[in-house]
Amino acid sequence: MQLSFIFYLFTAFIVIPGAFFFLSQQRRFIAAIIASIGLTILFILFGIQYYTINGDYTNSPATMTWPPSINMCPDFLSLYTVGSKPYCVDTAGVSKNGVLVKFNPSNPVVGSTTAAANQLFDLHTELSGDARATAIKQECIRCGVTWEGVFDGMNLYNNAIPSPT
Repeated sequence: MQLSFIFYLFTAFIVIPGAFFFLSQQRRFIAAIIASIGLTILFILFGIQYYTINGDYTNSPATMTWPPSINMCPDFLSLYTVGSKPYCVDTAGVSKNGVLVKFNPSNPVVGSTTAAANQLFDLHTELSGDARATAIKQECIRCGVTWEGVFDGMNLYNNAIPSPT
């Protein structure tokens, strides 16, 4: 347990009753109760954020990477297989520029026709590394979609792009 944690607890035990006492001396009892509850919640939240269970100070509150997992397809697209090759299809109609048309499950895509190209988001599984990342970025731009953890509409992130197997 660090000295800063002890000082933090001491401050909390002085400020909370002090605020209650100060407001109750002015006969503002409801304000005293609300202030005490609010300060207690505030001290608890900041304590959880900046101190561990053992009372040690944490340097950075965020210790995990973001996003924790990356989807197989761009945002709101679904995985679909044509033959043995995986693609992503737009079942909700989220393409911003209208290039990727809404997928019609009653009329499945067969082959590589123009209609198929308008319904499929190519995952470029035949490529790897930077070549795949660049191809995925160009495909996201072409279709007008974003991909959390991969492409935000302007920038390509350095995260590993998942590949369906």
